[in-house]
Amino acid sequence: MRLVNYTDSSAQRTGLLFQEWLVDLRAASLYLSARSGDPVFSANESLWQPDWFVAADDFSRLLVQRLLAELSACLPERRPELLAEQVLIPPAEVEFLPAVCQPGKIVCVGLNYPEMGASQPVLPPAYPTLFLKPVSALTGHGQPVRLPRASREVLSEGELALVIGRRGMHIPPQQAHSYLAGYTIANDVGARDWERRTSQWTSGKLADTFCPLGPALVTADEIPDPHDLLIRTRLNGEVIQEGSTARMIFNVPSLISYISELTTLEPGDLILTGSPKGIGGLPARWVPMQPGDTVAVEIEGLGALVNPVIAEEA
Repeated sequence: MRLVNYTDSSAQRTGLLFQEWLVDLRAASLYLSARSGDPVFSANESLWQPDWFVAADDFSRLLVQRLLAELSACLPERRPELLAEQVLIPPAEVEFLPAVCQPGKIVCVGLNYPEMGASQPVLPPAYPTLFLKPVSALTGHGQPVRLPRASREVLSEGELALVIGRRGMHIPPQQAHSYLAGYTIANDVGARDWERRTSQWTSGKLADTFCPLGPALVTADEIPDPHDLLIRTRLNGEVIQEGSTARMIFNVPSLISYISELTTLEPGDLILTGSPKGIGGLPARWVPMQPGDTVAVEIEGLGALVNPVIAEEA
């Protein structure tokens, strides 16, 4: 499943990307309840709330799978009716919220891909390099990244993001996959000039809109191998970063296991796994963003996260 959070003119909503449509879960539940007479479809109001999936029980997940099966049986015969009832919505007509709106933690992994074009081999680090982003940095697909007035060197880094699905601490690597709700796309935006002010990067990572996330949370069952995905970041259509998750220094199970040794992982927590440092065998192009630019991060199997770039208001 490909789960999305979005907003219409009145409220925050949750849905799924299904074929070329966005399915509004609330509207679909009420429609199928009225059509079938089965109250089970409208009994679980948690399905109507953003982030419902990250801590959903088996009943809720099975209910959504049944809902999708019923909608598949309705299409294409009832498409006009489903559109009129706003069960189906063209994705271009909504404003996307972050794929996870309220994570407890956003843990970012730095230096998790080898540098390209180095004159000598570099030994991999013994432990992952970690830093945090605040929830206030989150923004959704299609929403603007705002360039702070005080920085002149804001860059994009496309990354695979892990979404934790259940509580855990001291998780063995061989059990890590069972703690995943799914995957999404993140853009770790950073102000490099701010990062260089101190020995820590956090100063350059804090700004509002510096963590676009989405468009969808793709459930773990849809991604058989997270270590075989192409990541590509484009600025105004030109590739500035490209690489495969196969080149991660610390893979998905080892990251989940290591971070869970340091802190309890909770449903909805995010782990940003780092960005490729090249384009083929060459170093990545570190190009500062400018107002009017468009940045897009594409990850194989997950889609594309696209954001316009604007200047911070005076």
